[in-house]
Amino acid sequence: MVDKMDIEPTLSVIILNYKNADLTAKCIDYLVKSVQKAKIQTQVIVVDNSANETADILKRILPKNVEIIENSENFGFSRANNQGIHISRGKYILLLNNDAFVNCESLKGGIEYLDNNEECGIWSPKLVGKDGSFQVSCANFPSIKGLIGEYLLFKNLDLYNDVLEWQEPKNVGTVTGAFMLIKREVTEKVGLLDENFFFNVEDVDYCKRVNDEGFKVIYDPRFSIVHVGSASQDEAWVNNPYLHDCRIFYFNKHYNEFGALLSNIIIKTGLIVRKFLLWRKGESK
Repeated sequence: MVDKMDIEPTLSVIILNYKNADLTAKCIDYLVKSVQKAKIQTQVIVVDNSANETADILKRILPKNVEIIENSENFGFSRANNQGIHISRGKYILLLNNDAFVNCESLKGGIEYLDNNEECGIWSPKLVGKDGSFQVSCANFPSIKGLIGEYLLFKNLDLYNDVLEWQEPKNVGTVTGAFMLIKREVTEKVGLLDENFFFNVEDVDYCKRVNDEGFKVIYDPRFSIVHVGSASQDEAWVNNPYLHDCRIFYFNKHYNEFGALLSNIIIKTGLIVRKFLLWRKGESK
């Protein structure tokens, strides 16, 4: 950790808080211990999207040298992270979910990889649950085939089938925004997160833009961190107020007119089918 403006940090870590100050404090506790062990000069920035409820709590329980940006309303994932990037000073920027708990080895390994691989723009480790269970955190770029599989055939065809067998760093399409270690020069060339994505798919979009600029997105299974959340498709997945609209926006942005129209039809048809099946399931109980 570094005191504000005393030493230029190697790493700037941006963590969003939304109505869960205790979880954010736990995340930062792991982070502080890890960067101290790794001897990495680090700037920690918390962007509080629920400041009306949690600002006083965060100020009381977080280390004094943590920089806090207080938002009077929920600005969403992209805009809030961009606020943090604007005041970051590190050579590397880590976008970190407050339910992800880092360790010394992953931080050192990620920075070392970025230092030694000029073409790498984003680095991300393997994510595991609290019980050590594997979490899917990388995928190919979204495709029409993938949408058909996920929404109509109940199988995500954009995933890598052999990911559990990987032992070495892999150049992938996308990694999850739970842990994205990014070179500052990438943000300067690619720009910030697209604020049209309020929550969900912004990480996928950013990986696509990074790739389009000639940088690689690396998933590194040699290192792992604990991530409390998961990407399982439960009933809440169907009714997610942001996910499906953001996916439609992604295809409108990156595909031609026909591809965008087709994606819209697939997503909306799939949601109708899913909701009908959930209704049938509820009726049968």
